[in-house]
Amino acid sequence: MSTQKPVTVDEFVASLRHSDLPTIIVEGKEDMPIYRWVETQFGIGTADVLEVGGRRKLLSIFERRQEFPDLPVAFVADKDMWLFSGIPSDYREVIWTEGYSIENDLYAGADLENLLEAEEAQEHQQVLDAIVEWFAFEVEECLDCKPYEVKIHSNRIVPLGQTQIDGDFRKCRGFRPPGEEIHRQIREAYQLKLRGKQLFEMLVRFLSAPDRKSKYSYDNLREMAFKMPPSHSLMNRLMQEIEQAITNQ
Repeated sequence: MSTQKPVTVDEFVASLRHSDLPTIIVEGKEDMPIYRWVETQFGIGTADVLEVGGRRKLLSIFERRQEFPDLPVAFVADKDMWLFSGIPSDYREVIWTEGYSIENDLYAGADLENLLEAEEAQEHQQVLDAIVEWFAFEVEECLDCKPYEVKIHSNRIVPLGQTQIDGDFRKCRGFRPPGEEIHRQIREAYQLKLRGKQLFEMLVRFLSAPDRKSKYSYDNLREMAFKMPPSHSLMNRLMQEIEQAITNQ
């Protein structure tokens, strides 16, 4: 069975060069439901949301924006590890998430942890402490220009039934305790500085437990985080910057 080839940067640029529809360029498919909700909730007129397959491609297209100068366009990207190292000056015109990713902005604007029962909340905090410790280690590896890996499911780091980093995982990853400063920085602002996917994974761990009467999935929680809060300052900020970027061109 043949697989469809990814669209190249050249192909994206060629398409944008011949478009007259205001376009919001985002990174990947996983976050498209969030941007579709943004589009519906706040109304982007007739703007098109275009996912390009990752931040590297998005920035490459951004660097060639002079090739489609008459097209109203907004580039929206996750800060990822640039949250800690800083945004390169060449990319300041990109609209960046406030936190590590758009999922962080979504999570921080909601009160999803209120869904946890008291016992669940206590264990959730213990698992959170362990995940923050691991993530702080990965951030330090990144800042020291060493190989790092953050796309790891939280249940692999802290297996079900445990509240500490798994011993085998520690050995496999070469884990060492992170420095106090970066660890404190992430723990105090974990909703923005711990990778968003792990935040949602930890909630699903408790809110979809087999013995739980009310169960919530990953998709349920993301939709609730967007649609339920009466006010969503971080998502509003993102939408306002998108509208401003398109209007000012």
